Amino acid sequence: MGQELIEVKTEERPSSLGVQTAFEVVVPQATPGDAIDLWKKTILPRGLFKKSPKMEKVKDEWIVRDLLISDITTLPLNVITQISSFPGHIYVRIFLQTEGGFLGSSGASPQTTDAALKYIRNYGVDLYRLAVGKELKEEEHQLQALENDLNKLLRKNKSYDSKIADAKKDKIDLAGEANYQKQLLDGNTGNPLGVIGETPREDVEEELKATEKELKKAAKTESRFEKKTRKNEKEQQDKAYEIEKQKIKVQEVKIKLDNIR
Repeated sequence: MGQELIEVKTEERPSSLGVQTAFEVVVPQATPGDAIDLWKKTILPRGLFKKSPKMEKVKDEWIVRDLLISDITTLPLNVITQISSFPGHIYVRIFLQTEGGFLGSSGASPQTTDAALKYIRNYGVDLYRLAVGKELKEEEHQLQALENDLNKLLRKNKSYDSKIADAKKDKIDLAGEANYQKQLLDGNTGNPLGVIGETPREDVEEELKATEKELKKAAKTESRFEKKTRKNEKEQQDKAYEIEKQKIKVQEVKIKLDNIR
């Protein structure tokens, strides 16, 4: 599912010590910074009381002198590392120098060369896993963001439903009030300048106008939030579709990570 084979080759490459045999590996998705950080953790001992060799940067090379890597050889090594970055991948070149010359060359021990190939391949696999692990975190972060967006839409929709319910209740109450005021006025049509109970007719008419105005306002509120609800529900559908697509992406990256060997 998208993962690429990690393969280490021995190649003749230019270095600060001339053209020498290097162990070269191409690692997809990795960055030079992560490559060097992981390489330091891989080769440099981390004893609390022992003085450790240091990695120094000299021009385009990272150099460690007199380093013991027991998985490769019992001899001290000078380790020279170069990294070239390209879109989508990096090249890591590692020169391993002993007193007798460079590992991987024609005169080096085949067993030692094989040990170095295995060691550096394990490093390349770890670096690739690190890069894909970061990709997975990013895809999971995007999935979480989409799910948060959907939750916000759901909360908004509940708020709209509440406002619609309030507007409907207001409409019922106001319609009842307007109907009552109309009945009062209709019962006094023969006395347009008189009073209704203790209230002047003109006051009741003004109250009716105000009630009908509020009734229209409640109806508009209901209509406005019904439109918002329809839009919200469409956005929910779109967001749910995005979430399903993102879940597939996350699963694909998980499979890629699990299959890196």
